[in-house]
Amino acid sequence: MTWQPVRLSPVEYVNEPGILKQLDEIIVEKHYKNPVILTDSVVIEAVSAYVPNHFFEKHRTLIFNGSCTYPEAERIESEITDSDVLVALGGGQLLDTAKNVADVKAIDLINIPTVPSNCASITTKSMVYSETKHELIGRERHPQAVTLVLVDSSLLRHSPTNYLLSGIGDTLAKWYEIRRRLNVPEAAGAILDIARRTIEISKERTLVIRDLDTIDDDTFKNLLDTIFLVAASVDGFASSRGRSVAAHSFHNGYLKVNHHPTKTHGEIVALGVLVQLAIEHETDDLKELTQFYTGIGLPTKPSDLGLTANTDEIHTIARDMVAKDNVRIQTVYDHLTENEVADAINSLQGGLQPDGIQSVTSSAERG
Repeated sequence: MTWQPVRLSPVEYVNEPGILKQLDEIIVEKHYKNPVILTDSVVIEAVSAYVPNHFFEKHRTLIFNGSCTYPEAERIESEITDSDVLVALGGGQLLDTAKNVADVKAIDLINIPTVPSNCASITTKSMVYSETKHELIGRERHPQAVTLVLVDSSLLRHSPTNYLLSGIGDTLAKWYEIRRRLNVPEAAGAILDIARRTIEISKERTLVIRDLDTIDDDTFKNLLDTIFLVAASVDGFASSRGRSVAAHSFHNGYLKVNHHPTKTHGEIVALGVLVQLAIEHETDDLKELTQFYTGIGLPTKPSDLGLTANTDEIHTIARDMVAKDNVRIQTVYDHLTENEVADAINSLQGGLQPDGIQSVTSSAERG
């Protein structure tokens, strides 16, 4: 059966400074009897001042190994026997793993993002990577919503800058990618109107940022809500029309030539947005966004990711992006070629101009 449900997740969401101090009270109030914690040693140290005293000593705590892989999820699942809720504190790969585990164990899930890098704490899908390389090998869709997401802005204020840049880059991509699927006559109706508004907010609330060091409390709270809740809602309301396009395809291709990237997911995706704009000949948007990136510190050219223009690595990425089984690209730009994508990437380095790129009239736009 083919169907496209609206997915509403999480069941509850709280963004309040100091909320993590109430974790023990929340567990009691929700009538959980046997919670299990999933985190890592770095997070334990980072959040110690924000959670109840002796929190990790009072509750059974499992240590995440650092990568969202199938064997890691299976290992954690094997260690959970009679727990009724999983409380996960960490970044995107840990939270994606927690969703895999909670789904299999059929228990409630409380996700606590400890960095503002993406919307993984909320969505009902997990990105799974290979064990030997940091290469995306699976996308798992979970039938159950995340039970509760707790966002503590006082903790996230102290996140490393690159994680906030990641959140901004990944959130901005919601507009620049998904507009190609939503801003077409065939995408009609009240539900997709909501999806369109979410990608608009994703753009508006991120482009107002000018200086990461001087964001006031209200702006920061709204930015966190945008990175987490608003960005995740695109996936929930837009269904297949919320699928990303060239920016995330660039990210996935990049991981095939750099298995141990020094940049975060969202920083790589951010450059992918510029690649998409170069493919589309959207020169005004490209200029505007490049200036924004320069102002806050996001990558603007391939060399920022360690890529050299006009090399085999660029063509490897381009080849992966236009592969026939890459539905992200094929459902929007079904005539795009490897050379056209390579030219677009190279043009960002000040080299080739993507003169040969044809019309961007897409399969999605044709319905």
